Amino acid sequence: MKKNYAGLDVLRGFGIFVLVMMHTAFYHFSGLYDLDLDNPPITVTIIGLMLMFAGLFAMISGLVHTLQYERKTSEYKLDPKVILKYILMSFGWMMLVAYLYFNVTGPGIVNMAERSMDESILVHLINTGTLILPSLDRFLYIDSLVMISMNILLVGLLYLLLNKVMKLKKKSWLLLALTVLFFALSLVRIPLYNIYLEGRDSLNWSVILPLNWLVNKNNPILPYFSFALMGMWLAYMILEKDKHFNLKGISVGTVLFVLGVFFYITLPDTMLQRAIDPVWFAIMMAQLGLFALLIVGMLNWFDFKKHPLKPISRFFSRYSKGGLTVFFVESIVSASIRQIMKMFGVTITLDIPGALIFGLCLAIIWGLVLILWEKKNYRFGIEDLMSRSLNKTATSEKLKKLEG
Repeated sequence: MKKNYAGLDVLRGFGIFVLVMMHTAFYHFSGLYDLDLDNPPITVTIIGLMLMFAGLFAMISGLVHTLQYERKTSEYKLDPKVILKYILMSFGWMMLVAYLYFNVTGPGIVNMAERSMDESILVHLINTGTLILPSLDRFLYIDSLVMISMNILLVGLLYLLLNKVMKLKKKSWLLLALTVLFFALSLVRIPLYNIYLEGRDSLNWSVILPLNWLVNKNNPILPYFSFALMGMWLAYMILEKDKHFNLKGISVGTVLFVLGVFFYITLPDTMLQRAIDPVWFAIMMAQLGLFALLIVGMLNWFDFKKHPLKPISRFFSRYSKGGLTVFFVESIVSASIRQIMKMFGVTITLDIPGALIFGLCLAIIWGLVLILWEKKNYRFGIEDLMSRSLNKTATSEKLKKLEG
């Protein structure tokens, strides 16, 4: 079984690169509170779409973790109890990182109506010199790392369940069916989200606790587990050496993407208002198809056809290895840079092009840092610490990649 897929590293790294760039650009754009969300500039709409990479990470995570669990079962002959312990530890580690990130170092939550930013502890301290406690909304917010944590757990449990109850070698058909069914089920998020908001406003914890991870903004289980299921489907086709991998992946991805785009075009545009409505569901459908197409394309180019990594693709690939650490600290670094500039009397007002250039420059600088850090095998980063801890329970494929 192939141990590392270069195409997935490049694609995931590119996604992290874009998020680092867009986070910086979005939160340092001086005209943020004056945007007309009913008639946004096309550049702002594009930025909004490019910030929605969570589904790509969910799909890659579902694919990679399925392959890893299969390797632990078939090659390393590990007991299911050991694999379960590994899954629970992976979930626990990522969830710890997720909540530390969003509450201590992460970006702000924008409140357009109040023209304010709900900031994390260190970002607020850097910007104002004042120490605060995170708001309740920050604790409840489902960011991409919380979503990945939940999918690590759900994918792992589903994998163990399928191995226990299904002795058939061909499981890919079931995963595709589960993907479609779960994605269709995600429509219930539309009414459930309003119920959740009512419970949140009244601090009704009997509503908040069961619904928060399921439906709250921004990346809840509904629908993002369906992205992980799509990744599992692709993984099982690889494991089964399906000769029709490309045909099936491209066909399903194209149908979902075309349908999603059609519904998005024909329904009223509410994307930047972040409404949970049919337009939101259309965007999710288009992304589910688009990300499947991207993964199939990258796997074909770099892994099946074995095209070598070039300088640019290798640049993005490093983000896949050390990008979590970069993602964890990028908000406090960009805030610090702006404050240092002010200390030296450099006050700049960033319009959309200026904010994008600022974000791009910082993302490239981080990429240069990763080039140097690669020579030290990304030591003492979050990925390194997590992998070394998990390696004590079962072999960590991530640690092998970092040290390779």
